[in-house]
Amino acid sequence: MAVIDLQSHRSAALEAAWEAYASAARRAQQTLTIEDGIAAGAAWRRFLDLHMTADQRQRLSAAMLPMELRR
Repeated sequence: MAVIDLQSHRSAALEAAWEAYASAARRAQQTLTIEDGIAAGAAWRRFLDLHMTADQRQRLSAAMLPMELRR
């Protein structure tokens, strides 16, 4: 039976998510386009999701309504 090192797996996931965010943020700073800014924001959210409980993710998602529905 193989043993899975969960800490190593988590560290790899965090590192990958951080690098994806950092890359997207650098691109957004270079291009200053809204699309790249949105992509950086989405990458940041994916990074944060790795630190939140399922309940925290659900509450944050529920709080994020489309702008049209906030008026």
